[in-house]
Amino acid sequence: MAQAEAEVPNFRTKIRPLLIAGVALFIFIEIVALSPSQLEQSRDTTSIPPEVLINDSGFGLATGIPRDRVPDYSIDQFHYVSISNGEKQWKLVAEKAFMYNKEKLVHAVNVTASLFDDDKITVVKGKEAKYFMDQKDLELFGSVAAKFPDGFESFSEYMRYQPEQRKVQVPTTHAVEGRGAEEEGQILSFKSFGMDFSMASSEVILPKSAHVVMARRKPKDATTAGVADQTVIESDHCVIDRVNRIAHFTMDEKKPLDIRFVHITQPTLFAKSRKADLNYGDFSELLQYLVATEDVFIKETGEKADSLRYATGGRADFDTRRDVVVLKEFPQVYENNDTVTGDVIILHRDTDIVEVEHSNAFSEGE
Repeated sequence: MAQAEAEVPNFRTKIRPLLIAGVALFIFIEIVALSPSQLEQSRDTTSIPPEVLINDSGFGLATGIPRDRVPDYSIDQFHYVSISNGEKQWKLVAEKAFMYNKEKLVHAVNVTASLFDDDKITVVKGKEAKYFMDQKDLELFGSVAAKFPDGFESFSEYMRYQPEQRKVQVPTTHAVEGRGAEEEGQILSFKSFGMDFSMASSEVILPKSAHVVMARRKPKDATTAGVADQTVIESDHCVIDRVNRIAHFTMDEKKPLDIRFVHITQPTLFAKSRKADLNYGDFSELLQYLVATEDVFIKETGEKADSLRYATGGRADFDTRRDVVVLKEFPQVYENNDTVTGDVIILHRDTDIVEVEHSNAFSEGE
């Protein structure tokens, strides 16, 4: 059973009178464990309708709460710490908490939770929280906002923290949004259904309908490589490696082959492929910020769309320093009625130049 914090501010406790002395004693022991201040005793003996007490919380977001009966007691300014093997797992501070002894359940409202991972702390805020006193997991409900130690943030209507696995989870039934702190002129944000965050590996998994945006700001000086633009990538799954700052995009293998593509959109370009990797690291260190692999298709969509129709290949490297796309693995470029093939084809984004290495074919249509 989780333990209470050693020192907590005083708060008021209201206890519903019970008929069985043994049960009343059990409640008193729970109160001591939670370190409350003195109990309030009302001098008013007027009977209070049960429905008034049952609806006392005024909150109905948390699931599994016994709402058909009065809580055994309530606590104002609630502080609680979950401890395992002498180490703090999480701390909960709430405006008010309601206790249900039979279920060993705590329902708290207007909460702030601190999730401990060694010397790192993730702070989560929400409208309600729920946990079982004989378990370690913590659930949060309503406008849940989490800020992780590296500045990464997420927003959802539900979140579950599993301290034994050191994981933060949002199921695929809930939409979630997130964003990272600006890193060397680049900002990564996402939308998806569901999220799994592993504290051990600092890895974010977007399990369903991932929509990721990387906005790159204009370099601060002319000596810094890189071109300002925005890249939007849509896929079925995405794994974001927060240590190496790489996002891996894949598709559901159960989908038909003709629609099983990762979609990549930029202001003047559209591309699709079976897989893609997005590197959102430092401009000055990047060679390829985006790599698309397997059945790659690229098409210009801006002012140059009439001159360069589309290109295909097995791999496309988006070079942020030279602002080019390097096509490999049987690349082909189709421009108007002309077709070019070679070992390597380089598409220059800022001009109409198509550079071919070891050209092996060129055909001119009618």
